[in-house]
Amino acid sequence: MEGVDDTLIQKLKAQQLELAQKLNLKDRIPVEEIKTVAGVDVTFTNIWSTKTTGIACITVLDITRNFETVETVYAVKEVDFPYIPTFLAYRELPVIMEAYKKVSSRPDAFILDGMGILHPRKMGIAAHFGVVTDTISVGCGKSRLTGEFEPPENKKFAFSPVYIDRELRGYAVRTKKNANPVFISPGNNISVESSLKLLFRTTAGYKLPEPTRRAHNLLQKYRKQLIGSSHV
Repeated sequence: MEGVDDTLIQKLKAQQLELAQKLNLKDRIPVEEIKTVAGVDVTFTNIWSTKTTGIACITVLDITRNFETVETVYAVKEVDFPYIPTFLAYRELPVIMEAYKKVSSRPDAFILDGMGILHPRKMGIAAHFGVVTDTISVGCGKSRLTGEFEPPENKKFAFSPVYIDRELRGYAVRTKKNANPVFISPGNNISVESSLKLLFRTTAGYKLPEPTRRAHNLLQKYRKQLIGSSHV
């Protein structure tokens, strides 16, 4: 892969396989008892330095109180690792962890923009984050990374299973009629079925689950503020 030593890639693959051995794909708590859910998103800019800068947002919502905001935190950090499919965590997780350190509440679960175990080595960014933090985590990707599935019906909350090597790894879900499906999968400490239930509980009329949708929107505003302040 251009710009990355193949020896490093093999080392990272081995690390992902080792981390995958630590996955817990059973429910730590019943999904019905999850009350606060954190949405996690990352964006990038190169306006401040010769390196790429990552900006992360984690916003915690109370899904039992009409998605009331509990807290929102941000972090900014230079990024050295390039974008390489199936190794997203090595690019985004360092800045996510900086934001995670600032979270003062204890969210019951985290939803990340990306994959959980819908990944060749079961170690998408949501799974990687969940193992490192030992939290309940779920991945919600906007496009398919890998896996076989039949397109769900064109109606709200239609879903179809996604398999990798005949193993159920997640679901393709049409959260809105006429919208392309999202891909939901467990990250850690939650089952495949419960990750689907959590998506249903956190969807509020938009394509994306409300925690990650809110994190994305807040992040875009914060990024514009940072870029604007840098020109003052």
